[in-house]
Amino acid sequence: MWRSLWPTIDRFSLHHFRYIVNQLREIRVVDKRNREVVLDLLQSIVEIVTYGDRHDPAIFECFMEFQVLAEFVRILKIGGNSGIEAALLQYLSIMIQNVENEHAIYYCFSNGYINSVISHHYEFDGGDLIPYYVSFLRTVSGKIGRDTICLLVKVHQDTAISLPLYDEALKFANHGEKMIQIAVRALTLNIYSVADEMVYQFLTTPTASAYFSSLILNLKNKCLHVDAIINGVKESFHEKKRELLSETDRILDDFYYLKDILCIPEQRLNKLVTENIVNMLILPMLLTLLNNRLSNVRYYSVRLCYFDILSPQSTGLHQRCIFWLIIFGENYFPEDQCSF
Repeated sequence: MWRSLWPTIDRFSLHHFRYIVNQLREIRVVDKRNREVVLDLLQSIVEIVTYGDRHDPAIFECFMEFQVLAEFVRILKIGGNSGIEAALLQYLSIMIQNVENEHAIYYCFSNGYINSVISHHYEFDGGDLIPYYVSFLRTVSGKIGRDTICLLVKVHQDTAISLPLYDEALKFANHGEKMIQIAVRALTLNIYSVADEMVYQFLTTPTASAYFSSLILNLKNKCLHVDAIINGVKESFHEKKRELLSETDRILDDFYYLKDILCIPEQRLNKLVTENIVNMLILPMLLTLLNNRLSNVRYYSVRLCYFDILSPQSTGLHQRCIFWLIIFGENYFPEDQCSF
């Protein structure tokens, strides 16, 4: 009976959304005492905005009018040691991922709010925050297009000097957690696929293009490590097999990633990557292989597989030949199945 005296609150109404936003704007400090309250407000905002994107355009109009993204950035900055960063990044990821309206997406990427979140100084020492941060970066990369990527570029005198989304992601390119590596590579492919003229000018500068040199150098070192395992004399082959298979999986992951990059129809990108592959990987290893043969040295090697895996005509047969080379070496290569 008493319940009927108070009207039911529609938590997805425009009126309630304004109330939640005003509550958030009144927050002046975030600490462990009010952390849960702030998180509840952020979660409610994200849920209502996601609902409004599909059912009530007035909600996003209010979102823009109240500059709610600026409030997210403010809360992030005053968060201190409250441990609010992970949840805030997760809520932002959910909102960006679920917003479909192009006008709304364009607004989210404008005004520098997303760049402010990306460039914020985070404490990654513990490691727990990194997955949330990288996931946020990947989510942003999945929403950018040729019309919006320019909003995330920092420009000086009509020249792109940085792309925080790309620059910050590459800091985790060699992270020990495989899922984080996968997320970073997916992000780079998203950027390469939609990059405009200005962005490609930035990607091909010596500073930005150092990523490709590092990628190929790491691949070369992995190949040399496999050679060292195969040629080890202290352990039997069967004892090394598990490590060998693990290392070859990592090498193949790199090959497929390079192939995905080369499949993007951008001449400057293809030229840059190909030059690094040839100069830093193929030629040095082929020269070493030639020297070994001139010295009549039988050498187990993965070196003959590069042309096949990077060729547009790569097939399952070629991939099987690669494994023959890696696992068994030149003496066991099935010559009746493949030729070079």
